[in-house]
Amino acid sequence: MELTLVHVSKRLPVPPPSPILVPPRDALVPPCPVAAAVLERGVAERRFLFPDAGPARRVERWSPPALHGPAETAAVERRLAALDDILHPADRGALLARVLALLSHYRMDPHPPEVEQRLADDWAEDLGTYPLWALEDAARAWRRTRRFKPQPCELVALCEDACGSLRQERDRLRRVLDSDVAARNPLSQDVSVLARGLLRPMS
Repeated sequence: MELTLVHVSKRLPVPPPSPILVPPRDALVPPCPVAAAVLERGVAERRFLFPDAGPARRVERWSPPALHGPAETAAVERRLAALDDILHPADRGALLARVLALLSHYRMDPHPPEVEQRLADDWAEDLGTYPLWALEDAARAWRRTRRFKPQPCELVALCEDACGSLRQERDRLRRVLDSDVAARNPLSQDVSVLARGLLRPMS
């Protein structure tokens, strides 16, 4: 049964949270020193920017470093597989149940069913790329710090804070492995370039 964001009533009970199904981030993402060392080798430059408007931020120039042997390659592959697993997007039903539970702490005006369905679709679209644990972190932070119900963009920002660095790590590790394959087999890179050219739409 698919959940929609409807006015809170006895017709749609909100399931209790499950700490077993959604453990905290620290339990999900133990550190991997080998992968961290590989990524650090790829940093060519790191500096801070101080814009006129907005907070200071750190930027870095990074490129995929070479891997040192089969053991390091295997460690990076394991780390990448673990990140792919923990960053898997939440199921739509669980996502909407989490959003509904959060919104139920605040005043909710009833809407016609077709509007409720479109509201649910909007929430699912905007938050559908995030894992359930990130949504739980965002909801917990919102409940404890805000007095009014959230908008989708505000939960998106909190989810990015929760897992943005892990996404960057995953993407960089994937580039490291792709670069390693290309270095060991130059023909694979030529085939990849050829495939992209064949898939490019004709003008």
